[in-house]
Amino acid sequence: MKIQKILAVLLSLAMMLSLAACSSTPAASEAPAATDAPAAEETAAPEASAEAETPAANGEVSMKFTWWGSDVRHEATEKATKLYCEQNNVNIVTEYSAWDGYWEKMAVLAASNSMPDIFQMDAAYINTYIEQNQLADLTDTLDLTGVMDASLIENYKHDGKLYGAPVGANGTGIVYIKSDLAKYGIEEPKEGWTWDDMIAWAKDAATKLPDGVYPLVDGRAGNPYESMQNYIQTKYGIKILDGNTFNFTQDMFKEYYNLYADLRDGNAIPTAEESLSFVELDPLNDSFTSRKVLLRQINVGNVAGLADMVPDEELGVVNFPQGEVGGGWAQSTMFYCVGANSTYVNEACDFIEWILSDVEAGKILSTVRGLPVSDAVYEAIEPDLTKSQQYGMEMYKAINNDQVKGLPYWNDVPSAYSSWVSEFKATSESVMLGEMSIDEAAQYLDTIGQQVAATLN
Repeated sequence: MKIQKILAVLLSLAMMLSLAACSSTPAASEAPAATDAPAAEETAAPEASAEAETPAANGEVSMKFTWWGSDVRHEATEKATKLYCEQNNVNIVTEYSAWDGYWEKMAVLAASNSMPDIFQMDAAYINTYIEQNQLADLTDTLDLTGVMDASLIENYKHDGKLYGAPVGANGTGIVYIKSDLAKYGIEEPKEGWTWDDMIAWAKDAATKLPDGVYPLVDGRAGNPYESMQNYIQTKYGIKILDGNTFNFTQDMFKEYYNLYADLRDGNAIPTAEESLSFVELDPLNDSFTSRKVLLRQINVGNVAGLADMVPDEELGVVNFPQGEVGGGWAQSTMFYCVGANSTYVNEACDFIEWILSDVEAGKILSTVRGLPVSDAVYEAIEPDLTKSQQYGMEMYKAINNDQVKGLPYWNDVPSAYSSWVSEFKATSESVMLGEMSIDEAAQYLDTIGQQVAATLN
């Protein structure tokens, strides 16, 4: 019964989060990675899993390494892994799959306590797997000294312990096409701008645009919970769902949704119908690439894919609007972890240290998992990055610098609240379509959220 319970919980969480993440993160060109929902950038990945044993030495050590991703990521990772095996007399069996299939499989493996030796983990899931005792404590085993800044490592500890190594730099910012703003005589956003600055900019820009063209994307489309969480974190430093604690208030919901109601009244965002048809990086339904909106939010990992869709244009990037606490999130959302029951924890850590810091491995992998966390690796690959890939570094610098305070990634939806998040999305759409008032929606979401909270305390 315990195994069945764990499996049910993990499968439920996996399916809920994969749906949220997949709606907002494609990765056609393997730019710096991230998950949109920052986690699910690989919707174009193969449908079926693929498995191969590296034809390296027949050493006594034999580990399994699994990940999700696109064909480009698969090919690069297998090549780098083969190089390591040849240099270190070990065998590593590689297995990979698309985003959805990956988490379904991992849930089954967790339920049977048979996690791989080394595996790719996402920020949206890591706390759940830690709580289920599926990840090895690497605090005293994984040596990342010289691989990345020590302060960066501290950001990824859970209760003072390290359960995974951050793989690539990621974050969320704002992108625009410079020629479109120039065409309409609209000033480019200023580095370090705030929510008030963005709202004022959008209202002014709206007066200069023709019918059917808008300054901003409606941030609530696709994943309204994530959108509101981003706003609330920058303004108040609050995590709406923090473990079993329900921090949602009617006032914060009203504040955010009235902000967008005001923007729509000022023709600063598209109609509800247009907004809800948005599909990121879709040639027909991405309102940014179809030039129906001027600015939109995007993760570092998706900038290159966006740039490839408008190859003749120069993009501009700027920070996610800042509130009193800071700007958008800026950190890795992907990790290398080790299974709690692995026989080869030390050997797995050796491999992780190597794949993050070895220059030759870095040249093979390039930006398939984001901007390298190692400065030496990034310096080695920078001359060979495409123009599109270089936008990723430009954005990361724009969202985490002396003028902008990048915040931690917040996305960890407790499984107990998965149904509430689903209700949040449906309710948000009803508000956008005028089927429910903002006040009614706020009261409804507060009521059902409090009901869930009551069962947990």
